[in-house]
Amino acid sequence: MNATGPVEFFTADHRRCDEGWGAIERAVDDGDTARAHELFEAFHAAMLRHFEMEEQVLFPELEAVTGMHGCGPTEVMRMEHEQMRAVLDGMAASARAGDYESLLDHGDTLLMLVQQHNVKEEGMLYPMAQQQLAARWSALATRLSSY
Repeated sequence: MNATGPVEFFTADHRRCDEGWGAIERAVDDGDTARAHELFEAFHAAMLRHFEMEEQVLFPELEAVTGMHGCGPTEVMRMEHEQMRAVLDGMAASARAGDYESLLDHGDTLLMLVQQHNVKEEGMLYPMAQQQLAARWSALATRLSSY
């Protein structure tokens, strides 16, 4: 993920996750449940990885330079990540049970949450990070590449 700053880096990861969900939907529509399960496992890992990169690297760095600890946009994003993790857990249970209709239903809920969440991150949080962390971005990008 070679990117010039937080906006490009994290927005590109959002798009990869979106594409992963689309592939799952296509596999289920095609009746290829084995492929859908495999794709879901990769999607689930990618979503959790994205949350971890933000929560372990981006948010603490942004909080350190802005002084916003335990409040503000990063705290809201963490709460929304928890909501999405709960939906992902339901999706994982559906996939394990082979209930792909339920997986898609949970996926519809996740998609709604993700769309609302991404608007906030891409429209406000990432541009703020781009401005506040510009001098540190190279070091942060190196840390993020280990995820």
